[in-house]
Amino acid sequence: MVRCLVGGLELIVNLLKSDNKEVLASVCAVITNIAKDQENLAVITDHGVVPLLSKLANTNNDKLRRHLAEAISRCCMWGRNRVAFGEYKAVAPLVRYLKSNDANVHRATAEALYQLSEDVDNCITIHENGAVKNKSPIPKPVIFKLLLGMIGSSDQDLQEAAAGCISNIRRLALAIDKARYT
Repeated sequence: MVRCLVGGLELIVNLLKSDNKEVLASVCAVITNIAKDQENLAVITDHGVVPLLSKLANTNNDKLRRHLAEAISRCCMWGRNRVAFGEYKAVAPLVRYLKSNDANVHRATAEALYQLSEDVDNCITIHENGAVKNKSPIPKPVIFKLLLGMIGSSDQDLQEAAAGCISNIRRLALAIDKARYT
């Protein structure tokens, strides 16, 4: 139904250029819903949603963080968007979202990091920006404790996203260790 509005998807994506945090959070929420349909996701990707979402990543506004992380997570489901978010430097700021006090930000961030960590380069970026100390497979206590705490949450989606993110990080760390010692 959304695609019936010719140019509507392009207009929605272009709203990501706004300076208003409320508008940006609302547009990210709309993008999350629009992107549930693969054809819509393909169209908004063609209209440049990835670089525009990536530019918003360095925010301290928890409402925007939540909806932005949800939109990034959903947009990772198309083509090479997962890789593109890494190229546009959106991964490192997302790691810092785990320090928020908002449970909704945690849920959205864990899911986004899980999706992004499916790409090896993004997983390395997560390592370098707080998930792992000194390129060692030993996770930094703060971030690791946050993710472990999320695994114990009563929210099943949060549990799975946090566990998946830890799994991807650990898998890469083990591969790095194996490569070092063989």
